[in-house]
Amino acid sequence: MSMDGLFAERPVRDVPRTALTVFAHPDDAEISCFGLLSKLRREGWRIVMVIATRGENGADVTSWDRLTEARRAAESIGAELVYGDFSDGHVQVTGDLIHWVEGLLQTWRPDIVLTHFTGESRTSHQDHVSVEAAVQIAVRRATWRPMLLLAEGIDHDITFRPNWFVDITQDYETKVGAIGMHQSQSNKYYMKREHVDVRARRWDINFPRPADSEYAPRYWEAFFLVQHVM
Repeated sequence: MSMDGLFAERPVRDVPRTALTVFAHPDDAEISCFGLLSKLRREGWRIVMVIATRGENGADVTSWDRLTEARRAAESIGAELVYGDFSDGHVQVTGDLIHWVEGLLQTWRPDIVLTHFTGESRTSHQDHVSVEAAVQIAVRRATWRPMLLLAEGIDHDITFRPNWFVDITQDYETKVGAIGMHQSQSNKYYMKREHVDVRARRWDINFPRPADSEYAPRYWEAFFLVQHVM
């Protein structure tokens, strides 16, 4: 899909349109929405990737620097990386977290904001739950009403019922490459190529093809659209 038509009603600006991701840990955005980010970047968008924590509980900090991994992934598409100083595993919905997210929105004034989908929150990572809640509050308060998308998480959450899809076939290898840059997490099942492939291809069943069309794999990212004001 082309993003130009999505915002065609907005006046032409001298600054590029901006997509801002706000996730809890290094690698969250790569898993959830890096195909969309790559697509937007190719279409001239500014991409700002925000990480609330340094992911210090996800790997041995004496052996791995997770922010360096995230920086390499961001640089692969020319995205900008911003990170907070919240404690991995202990992020809570506080005034400090909400104020921090509001500051990010005011600084970058994004057209699209992307964050976690955490469903009913019973099995989601507590950091993800807190970050999503803070983003929802901050976006609601933003006067220019950016579009808000919640991205599919790492597990098959039965409460995730996406209503906004992006064909990332052209950008899929870029996404896989970015995930692979997180070497400290390579032993986790959801980082394996086979698992990433299944996640990206399963939504193709929503979009049937003509019976006589030549078959080729298509890859998708799925989102829940919370806000889009025209």
